[in-house]
Amino acid sequence: MIKKYIFALSKLITVSLLVSISFSRCTEHEKKGKSIHIIPLPKEIKLQNGLLSVQNAFSIDADRIFENERELLKTALTTEFNLIEDHNSILIQFSRDESCDPDEYILSINKNNITIKASNPRGIFYGTRSLIQLMEMNKKQHEIHLPICKIKDWPSFKHRGMLIDCCRHFFEKDVIKKYIDLLAYFKMNTLHWHLTEDQGWRIEIEKYPLLTEIGSKRKDSTGIYEGYYTKKDIKEIIDYAAKRHISVIPEIEFPGHSQAAIASYPQLSCTGNPIDVATEWGVFKDIYCAGNDSVYTFMEDVLEEVIELFPSPYIHIGGDEAPKTRWENCPKCQKRIEDENLKDEHELQSYFIKRIEKYLNSKGKILIGWDEILEGGLAKNAIVQSWRGMNGGIEAAKHGNKVIMSPTSHAYFDYSIKTTDLKKVYEFDPIPKDLDSVQQKLILGGECNLWSEHIPNEDQLDKMAFPRLLAMSEVLWSYPKERKYTSFLNRVDKHTELLNDKGVHVGLDAFPCEITTAIDDFKNPLAIINPGRSELHFEYQWNGDSSTTIIDSAYKVPLNNSGQLRIIAKKDKKTYGDPVVQHIQLHQGLFKKVNYNTNYSNYYKANQELTLVDGQLGGKEFRDGDWQGFWNTHLDITIDLEKETLFDSLSVHFYQYINSWIFSPIEIAFNVSNDSVNWTNLGTIKKEEHISKRGKMIDEFAIFNSSKKPYRYINLVANPLKVIPDWHEAAGNSTWLFVDEIIVK
Repeated sequence: MIKKYIFALSKLITVSLLVSISFSRCTEHEKKGKSIHIIPLPKEIKLQNGLLSVQNAFSIDADRIFENERELLKTALTTEFNLIEDHNSILIQFSRDESCDPDEYILSINKNNITIKASNPRGIFYGTRSLIQLMEMNKKQHEIHLPICKIKDWPSFKHRGMLIDCCRHFFEKDVIKKYIDLLAYFKMNTLHWHLTEDQGWRIEIEKYPLLTEIGSKRKDSTGIYEGYYTKKDIKEIIDYAAKRHISVIPEIEFPGHSQAAIASYPQLSCTGNPIDVATEWGVFKDIYCAGNDSVYTFMEDVLEEVIELFPSPYIHIGGDEAPKTRWENCPKCQKRIEDENLKDEHELQSYFIKRIEKYLNSKGKILIGWDEILEGGLAKNAIVQSWRGMNGGIEAAKHGNKVIMSPTSHAYFDYSIKTTDLKKVYEFDPIPKDLDSVQQKLILGGECNLWSEHIPNEDQLDKMAFPRLLAMSEVLWSYPKERKYTSFLNRVDKHTELLNDKGVHVGLDAFPCEITTAIDDFKNPLAIINPGRSELHFEYQWNGDSSTTIIDSAYKVPLNNSGQLRIIAKKDKKTYGDPVVQHIQLHQGLFKKVNYNTNYSNYYKANQELTLVDGQLGGKEFRDGDWQGFWNTHLDITIDLEKETLFDSLSVHFYQYINSWIFSPIEIAFNVSNDSVNWTNLGTIKKEEHISKRGKMIDEFAIFNSSKKPYRYINLVANPLKVIPDWHEAAGNSTWLFVDEIIVK
């Protein structure tokens, strides 16, 4: 099995991307039917007439400094193209050109030979990646006909990375190697390797063997889930990456996301009580004790062994989502705050991070942390990775710190394609407009993140990473944006099948369709199908009907009653993605005006002012676009039915997932009026038993109109849980309310 996999990996080195290019320098040549198909898009391309024919042999002339790059190219040419090395054949020459910038390369394909110039091996390597793509896309049977051209190319950003989380779900080292090959192929240069977490400790530390003996294992429905990398594994992967000019940055989390370590060594926590490795996703209140000196000794010991393994100048320490509940009630932490003259627990976290940063700096390493490390004061030399939007990166840059941008809005590839599609990634601009020219230079680049809570295996990892990784590679290499999405999408289409043939299970580039509801001129409700791609065709099933109906070009489905709409998308007569299912509830409040007395969050605005009256019911995924979120506030909204209306009942759906701090309300008041001044309470529902229920669930609150009177205005006030109980493992004192429809029947 391993031999088969390694063979597949060798094929991956030469994964081809058959692409069409749209670039101002190439317009004249494109009119002649010629194009250069490379991802990411090169900076400068000059095409000439003629072709270079490569039939069955090659030779490579390279200085000793480029020997590694020579061997990698030789392996690709012999395994993928079945060429033989013959010194009397087409010459590929690597030459050193000191005038090139550090990562720049100049690839010239002439009538008789091929040259790649660069100032260092890294530039040569990038040139070989472009050459391999050109050879693959111009391969026909046993011959390769390369266009005569000159490409001058260099990256726009220094940091072009991808995070792989191996803690929630573990990936074998061959999968990591596969992704190193893929990253290198698309000229990415950083693997951010997430190795410690609440749900698993994945790196061998010799001084603390219980970290892997206990911390690498957790209980799940199948028994024990486990896995970790030995030091030998890690050295092998780092060496593999280095040959492909990929820097591997380890992430060792602290002070939060540390339950696996505390399960191994309970004395590291504030309580010292035994706990288990976390078995659920979320954020947990047991974190490293900031008042205990032995914790710092432990961290320095761990980091010493990490530093010995990883040559990267950077160590990522996490620093995100560290609840302060334990610190607030810990005598040692409170004494530390007093002794160090700190203002609060946020400054205590800053103290913690600065103390570790001082240690890392003494070892010649630079600390990277998520944007929470800004809270309580930022360490002087730290690099901030901004994930909660761009604001953390903006603040850090204005403070004079370097920044890596990876906002959830564009860079979280564990989010569904419905939330973050290929186009959304392609629109990513790592440099905020409100930074000045000096501050903009502090933006090192960007990173796409693949957190693995819902990525249990390699196939799913592939589907979430691809094709979105192609967009990120082009954004970070080819910026500023001299590109067009339509051209890019055409390229993606052409290489998707080939990537699948190479063992990469490519996912969708766009969600098949978005379903919205509306009313026509005669007040009849409609479902409108908004295609994710222009060339898709659709069929639908209504209320479980086994037959399908073809949707005409208007993409409108009449709605005569409530039910389930199932849309099947087709592309080139093949099914495109899974069916899209939408539950629709018709009622008397449909499309009436809603007045918000409390504001919904911009992060979860759903269908904005129509969300609660559009008839679309949310499912068990709170990011599905039907759920509207309210952060750390109550819900107070009023519906105007436009006239006095007799109805039998009112009901509303709330979402609950306590691991993400989303709770159903503990009290809901239904109020009614005919003048919006004098209100009558139709009824109030109080309940708290649901706050202990785990998992994702939808909670319905309903009340009858016992007065049997008509009303025009309906007011709903929902009060959230104000403080999460101490027993609750997902710590934090703020909560979400998620609501999707107020049904008037």
